[in-house]
This record gives sequence, structure tokens and C-alpha cells, in this order.
Amino acid sequence: MNEVPLGLKTTPLYQLLKEWGGHFTEFGGYYMPLNFKEGIVYEHLSVRNNSGLFDVSHMGEIRVKGKDASKLLNYVSTNNINKINNNQVQYHILCNEDGGVIDDMLAYKFNDEDLWLVCNASNQEVVYKHLVKVLSDKEFEAEVINEGDDVAVISVQGPNAFKDLEEALGSFNVNHMSFINKDKFIISRTGYTGEDGFEVYGSPSDINNLTKELLEQGVAPCGLGARDTLRFEAGLPLYGHELSSDISPVEAGLNFAIDFSKENFLGKESLSNKKNSLNKKIVGLELLDKGIAREGYPVYDDNKIIGHITSGFMIPGTKLSYANAYIKNDYKIGDIIQIEVRNRKINAKIRNKRYITKKGEEKWDIIQKQTNGF
Repeated sequence: MNEVPLGLKTTPLYQLLKEWGGHFTEFGGYYMPLNFKEGIVYEHLSVRNNSGLFDVSHMGEIRVKGKDASKLLNYVSTNNINKINNNQVQYHILCNEDGGVIDDMLAYKFNDEDLWLVCNASNQEVVYKHLVKVLSDKEFEAEVINEGDDVAVISVQGPNAFKDLEEALGSFNVNHMSFINKDKFIISRTGYTGEDGFEVYGSPSDINNLTKELLEQGVAPCGLGARDTLRFEAGLPLYGHELSSDISPVEAGLNFAIDFSKENFLGKESLSNKKNSLNKKIVGLELLDKGIAREGYPVYDDNKIIGHITSGFMIPGTKLSYANAYIKNDYKIGDIIQIEVRNRKINAKIRNKRYITKKGEEKWDIIQKQTNGF
């Protein structure tokens, strides 16, 4: 039933997660679990109330080493790696000269001359080739190494994630947006759900053994479906939806990750112009009529199209329906606009992009402050 379709890759955890009831789908060139037997709502609520485990081995890991490693990253990225210390993690966005996004990623700083970029699965080769091309065009003393095939990764998310990991790995301590080396693993604390969360990197065999142990402890296996609803509910962007070659980080509301004080970086002029004269932006929407707004649905002001939906969900465990939209910059929070859903227009109110429940929102506010917004 779960034969791997021709041309798709699998992660080192494929067989184990198949045995645990994973239902698989294509994602970023990989055959990944969409959900498990209990379903997306169960997985979503497990992360909000307990803990859940995601296979994120499909993510790319690219190492940048050498005397000018930090200079290279600062040239290709909007953020500034010099602003963080060793063993910290920082959110970065790679743009082209026009300000369009090549990918967003997390940069792990071992030291100024040794960086690790964790990028989206579908963009791993694109990012690698982009960095290699910049190296060939510019004078940076650095090398770029694609390490994605050698690393397996799990993400353990939720209020009980730390307790569950300590039970499996023994005592450890790592701050938000930081990482440590522990035994055979690299453990970071970033998350992508609005809950406290950890990523554990290691060899395929070691991550397989750890995953099995965590699942047997009762940590819920979770798939891409819950990962998407959780990040959406927490107001976090997804490449290809709230960020793309057509949607800049300025329009996505990610100015916290752009250091305009840097002397130069790819896309700086274009992004600066967009910041000073913003034409379109990503906004949050609360649907006032019954329906679910899906990606690509048109957004109207009366009979005039003003944009389109980038993501939309009914929040699992509720009857609340929200969406993100890319619309003209003429509208503000509280304005009523319309979404075309299955050939009918429904009303929606513009609001902020964090849809998380009040309990989770308070928790996420704390994490936002500790991590400079990511």
C-alpha cells in the first residue's frame, strides 16, 4: 500500500514510521508521512497539550566553512550572523537581487568560520548551487559542503518535549535559539509550532534508535499535516506560501530578519525600496461566514480582486477558520473583505497572523521575545 513512488526519496526513518502507521505523501521530492492513524487533529492537539515527534530529515544541511564563511552568509542573506554568539541559531532569508526569496533557513553558528545552514527540502540543491555560484563570482575564502544525505533529524515539540527528551537522553540544558553537542547528537531549541521545541541531529542509525525510544515512551508521531496547521496557527511563514520568489520578506512582515545597516547584501536595494513604498503585504484573516479558504483563492473588495490566499485552515479542535492573504497595502486590521470560496463570496475580517489560543499565545509571546521574533 505504501510503495514508494518512482523518483521520490525516503528519509532514514521511513521504515520505522511506516510501521507506526504513517500515511505518506510527496513533499519536496521526498515520500513523507502526512499523518498517522490517529489523524491530524489528534497530532495537532498532542503538540499543543503534550508532545509530538516529526521526522524532518528531509530538510537540507549545508555547511559553510573557511575564513570568510560569515562574510559569505552576510552577503547572500538578509540577516547578520555577526549579531549572535557561537552555539546560537539565527533565522535567515536568502534573496535574489530583486528581493524575491530563494529560501528561508536557520543558521547554526559553531564559530565565525564554521556555519551550518538548515534549509527547506525542496530548495536544498537550489541553495547549494546559489552559494557555489556566489563563491565563484566573488572573492570569499570559504567552501560550501552539502551534508544533507549524511544527517537524520527529528523535531520534538510541545509542553512536555523537554521532559520526554531528558527521559531518553539524560539531563541537558539548551536555551532558545541555541544548540549544544550531547553525546552523539546536536540538540537545538527553535521549534516551528508555537510550542517549546527541540531538534535532534545525528547519524541515521542513532536517530532511528532515539525515535523508536521516544515513540515507545508515548510521544505522538506527527506528520506534515499537523506541522502545517501548527506553524500556521502560530503565525509562522512557509516557503512557497507566505514567502516566495514573488513575495519578499518585507511584504511578509519579516523585517526583524533584515539588517539594513549591513553595507551590502543581495536584494538590499530592492528590499529597501519595498520597505519605503510597500504595495502589497501578507495579512491575517478571520472568516466571518462558514467556509475554509484554501491557497490560491481570490480575495476581493466588493467586485475588485485585491489579492489571493496563501494559506488557510480551520484550526484543529475548533470551528474557527482563518487564512493568510497576499493583498494590496491599502487595507488595515479590522477591515472587512471577501474571499471567493467554491464560487461564492464569504466575508472575512483582517487581523494579525497569529491564531493560536490564548494559553498558547501567552507562551508564544515569551518565545517571540526570547528569539527576536522568530
